[in-house]
Amino acid sequence: MEKENCYLEFEYFEDLNFEDLKFTFEKIKYSKNNSIENNDNYWLENFPKYSIEKFWFLDSDLKPNFKTAFKTEFNWHFYSLIELLSINYGIEYIDLKKVDKNKGLLEYNPYEYPYGGIDGIVMFVKSFNCIPKIIDDGTSVYEINFETSEVFNITDLEDENKQNSSVEKFNAVKLLYKFVNRFKQ
Repeated sequence: MEKENCYLEFEYFEDLNFEDLKFTFEKIKYSKNNSIENNDNYWLENFPKYSIEKFWFLDSDLKPNFKTAFKTEFNWHFYSLIELLSINYGIEYIDLKKVDKNKGLLEYNPYEYPYGGIDGIVMFVKSFNCIPKIIDDGTSVYEINFETSEVFNITDLEDENKQNSSVEKFNAVKLLYKFVNRFKQ
């Protein structure tokens, strides 16, 4: 069955992780799709502790009262991720649902390209102890492979050579062409 929307397919091992992700996704979806900006406290209250612990905060940020991640080259600043997901992404969120035992799907539709990249949405889902596996970003379908808990590469499943992002950068012009052609159909 061909999927109508762009999507991120992921695995989860605990129903609680899926339910927490679904709850928070609905908050982000409502905020983004209705152009509503919420304050920092709102977001701290609507993410579970185990997810927030994976992000770092500036000294000047409103912070939770528990230990969070130290800033590294690859992890995300919590409020930068929130701003991307709930305000700046050039996408409309569609749904987040279970599609099989321990498998979920986050659906969205981009309305511009580039719409903000896949890193934010991948790391958002990963922060809920879910494992992103496949993403259709509007240009192609990619397999996601994590090298570490914060670093991943993607392999183009629709490319006959199965191009891997860790080996060679993708051609932006070619991706834009694929994106435009996909949405002409």
